[in-house]
Amino acid sequence: MSGDIIGELVIDVAKSEIVPRYNNLKEADIAAKSPGDMVTIADLAAEKALTRALKREYPTAIIGGEESISEAPNLLAEITTADHAFLIDPVDGTNNFIKGDPRFALMLTELRKGQVEAAWIYLPVTEKLASARKGEGARLNDRKVVTLAPAFEPAKMVAAAHLKRFPPEIRRLAEHNLKDFKENRPAFCAGHDYIMLLEGAKDFSVYYRTLPWDHLPGGFIFTEAGGYVRTLFDQKKYRIGIQDKGLLSAPSEALWHKIRQSVFPDRFTSS
Repeated sequence: MSGDIIGELVIDVAKSEIVPRYNNLKEADIAAKSPGDMVTIADLAAEKALTRALKREYPTAIIGGEESISEAPNLLAEITTADHAFLIDPVDGTNNFIKGDPRFALMLTELRKGQVEAAWIYLPVTEKLASARKGEGARLNDRKVVTLAPAFEPAKMVAAAHLKRFPPEIRRLAEHNLKDFKENRPAFCAGHDYIMLLEGAKDFSVYYRTLPWDHLPGGFIFTEAGGYVRTLFDQKKYRIGIQDKGLLSAPSEALWHKIRQSVFPDRFTSS
């Protein structure tokens, strides 16, 4: 992490605004933005603190995050078109954080004209920092990470398939087909699952809803490590604005196709 100013900012904010509130939330510290979509004082404080810190380093950049965009949706369009921008997910896995589950993350994406230049994912409890800069590969703490594609043996493979939001017919089919795999173990925290993919602890991930603060950083870092990340239904590279086309991440293109065909038959994967 030496010389990674932004990575250091991410860690500092997590340690000052998130970690002290872990397992220490009061009822008044938790609110619902909509049914099932929770926000805590840690989300709000971390986003504000990281925004201030980034503004000091990059005063001309457009900066926003999940919480500020929920209050001012037009901010996402500004981030998408800006010469230089940062997108923050202050506490990815907020429901886990509320429950005292350690699988939560602080994530940050740097963009230029809507294209990802760099990204960071930090797991505060285990102190793991995944990062990548365009064309430079991916790192996990101080170690360079390269994906290793296992043989396609479903009985030995661990999935992180988040199926709840899929249309019912597709969800039922996927649930049935995933029984051929060793285990489906979604973390309900995209940042945590992407780091598990980097470490080889999980073999692939699947999502239906693809919010940019959830999937730009992890998809970018995993791709820089050699992984293959594409929309499930039309095999496009993920970018801001893509919604409800699913997202499948696997260690290689060949494995991606085998996993998709095994879990989601072709009749469900046309655009």
